Amino acid sequence: MRKFISLLKLQINARYGLSNFLYNIKNDKKTLWKSIGMGLVILIALAEVIGIYTFMMIQLYKGGFVISAPQIVLTMAAVVSGVIALIFGIFYILSTVFLAKDTEFLTSLPLPQGSIFASKFVLVLLGEYPFAFCLMIPPVIIYGIGQNMGVVYYLLALICTLFIPLVPLVISSFFSLLLMNIVGRSRRRDLITIIGSIILLVGIFLGQNYLISKMPGNEQDFVAELLKSSNAVVEFMGRAFPPAIWITKILSGTFSEAVINMANLLLVSLGAFALVYFIASFIYQRGATAQFEAVASTGKTKLSYKSTSQVLAIFRIEWITILRTPIYALNSLVMIFVAPLMLMLPLFGGNLANDPDMQFLYQLIENGRSTPVLPLIVAGIITLFVLINPAVSSTFSREGKNIWVLKNIPVKPEIQVYGKLLAGYSISLAGAVLSAVVAMFSFRIPFAATVMVIILSAAALIPVSAVGIYIDLMRPKLVWNNPQEAIKQNFNVVIAMLLGFVLVTIFGAVGYLITTFAENTFVVFGLMLIIILAFSYISILVLKKAAEGALRRIEV
Repeated sequence: MRKFISLLKLQINARYGLSNFLYNIKNDKKTLWKSIGMGLVILIALAEVIGIYTFMMIQLYKGGFVISAPQIVLTMAAVVSGVIALIFGIFYILSTVFLAKDTEFLTSLPLPQGSIFASKFVLVLLGEYPFAFCLMIPPVIIYGIGQNMGVVYYLLALICTLFIPLVPLVISSFFSLLLMNIVGRSRRRDLITIIGSIILLVGIFLGQNYLISKMPGNEQDFVAELLKSSNAVVEFMGRAFPPAIWITKILSGTFSEAVINMANLLLVSLGAFALVYFIASFIYQRGATAQFEAVASTGKTKLSYKSTSQVLAIFRIEWITILRTPIYALNSLVMIFVAPLMLMLPLFGGNLANDPDMQFLYQLIENGRSTPVLPLIVAGIITLFVLINPAVSSTFSREGKNIWVLKNIPVKPEIQVYGKLLAGYSISLAGAVLSAVVAMFSFRIPFAATVMVIILSAAALIPVSAVGIYIDLMRPKLVWNNPQEAIKQNFNVVIAMLLGFVLVTIFGAVGYLITTFAENTFVVFGLMLIIILAFSYISILVLKKAAEGALRRIEV
C-alpha cells in the first residue's frame, strides 16, 4: 500500500504540476499571476455555460414539482454525469492507462500490475470529478433550496457525486483491457486501437439508448402509471444509468431508503472496481506494453518526390501526426462521431433523447422549422457540438521540444499557422457536414436549409478555430512527459472551448437581431454569412500578424 500511495503521489504531481506551482508561488510571481489571470478567464467563460445549464435544471425542477416528482432533477443530473463519464471514459482510460509514454517505464518497476493499473485509474477518476461536480452542484442546490434540505443532505450529495464516475470508468476499463490485449497480437496496433475505440464508443452509445428506448406494455397505461408515483418517474428516467436511481433515493427518500440505496451504491461501485482490478492484475501488462513492440520491416520502400504547396505540406504532416499517435487521434476525432450521434437520437428515442438538455435543443429546431431562423438554429447547435476540437488548440503544444524545427525550417510562420489551422479546421468541418446530413433526416430539414446550415457552420468554424490556434500559439504547453499531457492536460484546450462557446453565443445574438427586421430566409442567411465571414477575415489577419512574433518569442 505504501508503494502504491507513493506511485500515485508521483503521478499526480507529474500530471498537475504541483511542484512547479509551489515553486512559482515562492520564486516566480509573474508566472503565478499569469496563471491566476488565466484561471479567472476560464471561470468567467465557464460561468456562462453553467448559467445556461442551471436555467434548464430550474425548469426541469419546476416541471417535476408539478407532477409531485421534483427529485427528477437529481436523477437527470446523475444520468447525464454518468453517461458522459462512460462515453468519454473510454478515451481517457485508453490514453492514460494504456497509451501514455510512461507506461513502459512503470510496468518495468517491481510493482504488481494491479497497483500500476489502479494508480492510473485513480488519475482518470480525479480528472472526471470537475465534470461531475459541475453537472451535479446546480441541481443539488436547486433541489436542496426548494425542499429546505439540511446539512446531511449536502454531505450525502458530496459522497454520491464522488461515486458517480466510478462505475462508468470501470466499464470503460473492462472493455479497454479486452481491446488492448486483442490489439497486442496485431501488426496494425495503432489503427486497430483507434478504429476499435470508436466502434466501441458508438456501440455503447447506441446500445444503451436502444435498450431503454421501448416503454413496457401499453404506452398510455404506462404513462398513467408513471404519473401516479414519483418513484416510477425516477426509475424510468434512471434506466440509462441505474446508480442515478440510487443517488436520487439517497438524497430524497426516507432514512431507510437512503441506507439501502447507499449500500447498493457502495457495494456495486467498489465491487465492480475490485473485479476489474482483479482482471487487470493478470492481463494489464501485456496490453499496456504491446504499443511499444517494434514491427519488423517486410520489404523495401520506394522513395518518391513531388512538389506541393507549403500550406498543404504542413496540413498533411499534421494529419499524419494525429493519425499515427492514438492519443491524439482518439481525442481529436471523437466529435466527428459524437456530434452526429447526438443529432441521430430522435430517430431512436429513449432516455438519452428525452434528456432535458437534448430536448431543449430539439425544441429549438422544432420551433424554428417554419421560420427563417431554422438554418441559424441548426448551424449554431452543430457548431457548438464540433467546436470541441483539441487538434486545433493544442497544435503547437504537441510539438513539445521539437518546436525548434518549426522555428528553423524555411517556411514562413504564417504559412505554418495556416497549415495547422487548416488541419484542425478540416476535422471540425467533417463533423459539421456529417452532423448536418444527419440532422436533415432526423428533423426532416429541407435540403436547401441543410445546405445553408453547412455553409454557416463552415464559416463560423473559421474564427472559432482561429481563436483556438491563437491561444496555443501565444502560450504553448511545450514541457510534457508524454503526449497525453499535451492534449489532455492542456488548459489551452479548455480556454479555446469556452471562448468558442462565447463566440457562438455572440453569433446567436447577432442572428436574433437580424431576424427582428428581416423575414426572408435567404436575406437572414446572407446577412449572417457576411457578418461571420467578416469575423473570419479579421481572425485570419490577427493570426497572420501574431504568427511571426509569437514563434520568435517561443523558447525551446
